[in-house]
Amino acid sequence: MSTVTPTATPVPPSRSNDFAQSFNLAHGEVGLSRVSIAHILQRIQSDPGFLFTDEFRQGAGQCPFHSGGREDGGDGGMPAIPQDDADKVTVNSLLALLFNRLRDNIAETLPFDADGRPMLPVPPRSPHGLDPADRAAMAAAAPDVFCSVLRDATCHLLDGLITNWAVNLVHEEEHFRQQGTGAISLDAAANFVLRTVLEQSPLYQRAGYDMLSITKTGSHTAIHVCWALVEAAPLLVPGRDAAFYDDLVRRSLKQIVPLSMASLGMLVHYMEESGIEPPDGLAVHRLPKDQTAFVLDANGLIRLNAAPITSFAKPGERYYTGCPAFYTTNLIKLYLDIVAGLALDYAVYDRLQEG
Repeated sequence: MSTVTPTATPVPPSRSNDFAQSFNLAHGEVGLSRVSIAHILQRIQSDPGFLFTDEFRQGAGQCPFHSGGREDGGDGGMPAIPQDDADKVTVNSLLALLFNRLRDNIAETLPFDADGRPMLPVPPRSPHGLDPADRAAMAAAAPDVFCSVLRDATCHLLDGLITNWAVNLVHEEEHFRQQGTGAISLDAAANFVLRTVLEQSPLYQRAGYDMLSITKTGSHTAIHVCWALVEAAPLLVPGRDAAFYDDLVRRSLKQIVPLSMASLGMLVHYMEESGIEPPDGLAVHRLPKDQTAFVLDANGLIRLNAAPITSFAKPGERYYTGCPAFYTTNLIKLYLDIVAGLALDYAVYDRLQEG
């Protein structure tokens, strides 16, 4: 087996949270403040009726929103809270709540063949025409094509599971509506409120987003980053076996998670600047060898490089929450588990080190 020469330059010893601190400071430089929605989720669990209040739809009544006024002029001379930002807090809180069900649905319904291997669908719009189940054809494909098909198929596998999650939520909501008793489950209530907020929000209407499109887009980004982490491992430490890389990737996840805490604009700019995001914006391309996102730390773990951080904020944007999946226990880990499992099953690490 030939090896790939590492493209990353050595980095000085650093603490694992250096990137997170630098990323947070970069947000602050453009006037962005992070709102953690963890306590909002706790309040919903203790008082489900909170979902239906005006307070919940105005930033959920949480700091830093208490220090500002409303868009109708504010109070006490404090700056108004942008309605777009309040909508983001509400929508991301609801998604984070519902993503617990998504995580369980994915874990329970992920399809496996008779040999216990994940069953990947044929990517419907792939230019390569390969069926991931055809192991001989996959093995004969060029490494870049091989990686593209696996990435594409993984996204479509998750798309199907996400659609099933959304349909089940609609059916559950309709079940309680037909009962006519006024009772409703927490998930069904959250699904109802989320739909109404999305329909009424100028921010989400301008973007044309609904629950499915938001979740699938976020899923594709997560899959893209997980595959990029897998592909970075042999670049940074060439010539090792699959067991080594699998262990390295799994132990490094906690150092990659800070990406999910960013504003959407900062996340996109970082991915573009560092080479994770390709020019066409599609999640089907192998990580380029000249990427600058992933480096090794002093402990031999993969971490994020702070150098490509680019400060960015949309006009009028002041608050961000980070990705809802960040607040859903083990959802990001589940995505990596799926990708890392496929990497072992398809001998990805060997293919990545071909000449």
